[in-house]
Order: sequence, then C-alpha cells, then structure tokens
Amino acid sequence: MIIEIVLPNGDLKREVWAFSLDIGYGFSRIYLDHYLLQVRETARHRWEKQTYWSRLDRRSNKIDSPPLPKEVEAEMRKRYQEYIMTLPVKF
Repeated sequence: MIIEIVLPNGDLKREVWAFSLDIGYGFSRIYLDHYLLQVRETARHRWEKQTYWSRLDRRSNKIDSPPLPKEVEAEMRKRYQEYIMTLPVKF
C-alpha cells in the first residue's frame, strides 16, 4: 500500500512524500519511495519537479538525501494505523 503526503507551501510550491508498506514474515518496513519538491509559475500552471529523489531510481536523483520532517512521519504512521484498523479479520 502506498501513501502519499503533500505539504503545500503557498499556492506555487509543495513537497510530496510517497511511502510504501512492506510486511513480511521475517521483517516489516516502511519505505520512503520518493520525494518531490514541486513548483509552478502561477496557480493555473502545472506542477513541475524542482527537486527529485527516488529510492528505486538513484541515477535520476537531484539530491543525496530527502528531508523527512517529524510531522510528515507522524502523519504517515497515523494513516497506516488507520488503514490497518479497517482491515477485516478472516478465519
């Protein structure tokens, strides 16, 4: 399951984090799949990537390490918890 968190910074700038949950028998992890800093000229223009980082496509990365603010991490964990609480228990 992928969760995307978008933090707007005014009308012309925003940051996007995408996380994926990997649950296995030996381990479970939450991966930061990609991070984007997007900008646009005006509110009518499309979003364009200014900064990009991807866990799976390291050659295209524009930065070495993406920022991960505490509030983004807390929101991601909250959303995964809410999702897990809605899963049915099967017998």
